[in-house]
Amino acid sequence: MNTVSPPLPRPERPEGFDQEIRALVDDTAPRLFAVVEEYTCEDGELDARVAGWGLAHADGGGTQVAAVDGAAWLSLASPERAAAWVSRRPGSFGSVVRAGAPKP
Repeated sequence: MNTVSPPLPRPERPEGFDQEIRALVDDTAPRLFAVVEEYTCEDGELDARVAGWGLAHADGGGTQVAAVDGAAWLSLASPERAAAWVSRRPGSFGSVVRAGAPKP
């Protein structure tokens, strides 16, 4: 028979501690961004697609990007490296668009 210990009681929080936790989470949360591929169609029209989604971690924690089609998962130094990766395709230009950024 397995014995399960009861969880430890949650410590009493001082006033304002919840706000400190929220600030900590907000300050360290990774930034969500899309890697957008711009390209010229056969008819000469400019088009674009979201090639992948990524998370950029603060303080040099790196960047993870997943291709939309599931064909690649990258661990890179920065979001801009993901844009450069997309730009390697002939006729394509990659850019980074931060999700939730103010609209121009």
